[in-house]
Amino acid sequence: MAELLQPEGATPAQAPAHQIPEVPEDWYHHDGRTDIWVAMRNVHVWGVLGWHDIRQRYRRSVLGPFWFTLSTFIMIGVLGFLYSELLKQEISQYLPFLGVGLVLWQYLSTSITEGSNAFISGSFLMKQIRMPATIHVCRIVWRNFCILLHSLPPVMILSLALGNRPNADFILIIPGLFLLLLTATWIGIVLGILCLRYRDLLPIVANILQVAFFFTPIMWAPTLLKERAWIAHYNPLYHLIEIVRAPMIGEPIDPISWVWAIGMVVVGFAIAQALMKTARHRLAYWI
Repeated sequence: MAELLQPEGATPAQAPAHQIPEVPEDWYHHDGRTDIWVAMRNVHVWGVLGWHDIRQRYRRSVLGPFWFTLSTFIMIGVLGFLYSELLKQEISQYLPFLGVGLVLWQYLSTSITEGSNAFISGSFLMKQIRMPATIHVCRIVWRNFCILLHSLPPVMILSLALGNRPNADFILIIPGLFLLLLTATWIGIVLGILCLRYRDLLPIVANILQVAFFFTPIMWAPTLLKERAWIAHYNPLYHLIEIVRAPMIGEPIDPISWVWAIGMVVVGFAIAQALMKTARHRLAYWI
């Protein structure tokens, strides 16, 4: 492994050999049935790889990943003042609603887009080193989750500055974020396999996400739809965002949102496991 991973000029698909820790024996003896489990339990591997990606991406940058946070805040400010007038919303309530929604959406959309390309971008390692394929998805999801974790606190501070106070449900953002992490993982596995096999799916996924943004209550509240609010309530992305956004802005979470979020994780990992079991031994040939 030390010969394959070069410290100098390493790309996100490559990491310095001295940063790769020792791994257990099942790392080399996994198959399609155990790939997901072996990869997810080796937190120290994809954790180091994901953090290395962040350091490489923002190398010699003063603000580093906070550039992402800064650009998000500029968007929140511009869209917040504009759409609060267009939609006749109170600015103190609308800005936190929009801010949290945009940050969570950017995490989900980036994780889905990059997850779809996970096995293609990780082809160098997949062709050279025996490791669980799911590691490449976990690596992407983790690095985006790190960016999410330092983007949410400034939005929370903004909400507090506007006079919003969290309620007792605030602690529920922890299981909510955990479900977001798991959801991005299984979506990355499923789309990563399908997009590796059928490359035309990559632009299709990007286009679907663009359309989904406007159908998801991020810049607008479901109450504005009145009798057509079912459009939001049958949108799974809305429920994923709501289980974190609602407690952050001091609103109660609809229990239906928990049912949707947990159900998607269970069903999603079942689909991911079935695909991985079927296609794991073919991935290297599809690269």
